[in-house]
Amino acid sequence: MLGLNRNVWILAMTQPLALAMSPAIVLISGFVGKSLAPRPELSTLPLSMMIIGITLGAMPAALLMQRFGRKRVFLAGMVINSLAALIAAGGIALSSFIIFLLGITLSGMTIAIMHQFRFAAAESTPAELAGRAISMLMLGSVAAAFIGTELAAFGQDWFATPYAGSFLALIAASVAGFILLCFYQDNTRPEQSDKDTPPVNWSDVLRRPTFLIALGSAAIGYGVMSFVMTATPLAMHDMMGHSLGDTKWVIQSHIMAMFLPSLVTGELIRKFGERTIIFVGLLAYLATTAFAYSGVEVLHYWWALVLLGVGWNFLFIGGTTLLTKAYKPHEKFRVQAVNDLTVFVFQALSSLSAGVILFLSGWSGIVTLSLVPTAVLLIAIGLTWTRIKSTVAAESQAS
Repeated sequence: MLGLNRNVWILAMTQPLALAMSPAIVLISGFVGKSLAPRPELSTLPLSMMIIGITLGAMPAALLMQRFGRKRVFLAGMVINSLAALIAAGGIALSSFIIFLLGITLSGMTIAIMHQFRFAAAESTPAELAGRAISMLMLGSVAAAFIGTELAAFGQDWFATPYAGSFLALIAASVAGFILLCFYQDNTRPEQSDKDTPPVNWSDVLRRPTFLIALGSAAIGYGVMSFVMTATPLAMHDMMGHSLGDTKWVIQSHIMAMFLPSLVTGELIRKFGERTIIFVGLLAYLATTAFAYSGVEVLHYWWALVLLGVGWNFLFIGGTTLLTKAYKPHEKFRVQAVNDLTVFVFQALSSLSAGVILFLSGWSGIVTLSLVPTAVLLIAIGLTWTRIKSTVAAESQAS
């Protein structure tokens, strides 16, 4: 990764600390939810609230950075994330599901701030090195899977109430991240909005197959991934009796599989095209269901979750790349905003429903329902791809 400046390295080192809360919540929030929630079906509500928090925080994060600069908001995010961890720990200690959910939601809003790291890294490098900088940030996300889950397991039994110490241990990651960010140099200037930008003709946008397939790939990719991943810790640990260590290994492997392929996905898209990569991502999702159906041993879960991670990577990056060919220059930011909002809403709804489906229909119900959107997208791609190929060329010329 030669040629990257100090800012990129600081962000790359901070990223796993800043995002450590996310994989920790994925691992243990279902267990805490089951002990605190008034009904078992609400056990996965905490994870859903994290995703809702990310959705709620995305727009304010960008607006605050436009006004105050990235560094100030990044530093504030680390402080607020520490407060969120403290609130979550307090909720567990007080046996208050509401307080716990408040802490998790607040943490999600700060995670939305940290998702801006990739833009800050790209802005800190020449345009030709932006991809390399973003790849470094992806590696940081892999490290976050280990730091977050290890800290959660490390603090699990610090107090009489299980997992209260997990969130206190996570404060150490935020403190370390805050210290690193003190050395970040904010050299970006706020962008001024263009009041003369023509309005977006949404009826025209919604008729574009490129936009629909791009949006579907990202939304279904995120939704199915969140649906299955949310249910996995409870299915493994509580229902099938697998150890927390085995469950942690499966979640860690899943998160690695989500981000490690990013180092080659861009080149694969350049060589084979978005359609092929999206199609391979859907095949990975089909393979996920095959392994999930084949048994409930640790390795069955491991293979299913690893393939789920790879499928998400191909669908999300393939869909995002295709999205750049689905809008005109003046539509860029608003179409991207609608895309991201749709993706996070779909992810939140999928995560929220996972607990209900798991307790009503079991692991097999989760696996079966995950097949439906996968099949729908496969059919949509098959029916529209001829039209997509012709409109991509026309829209590229128009832009």
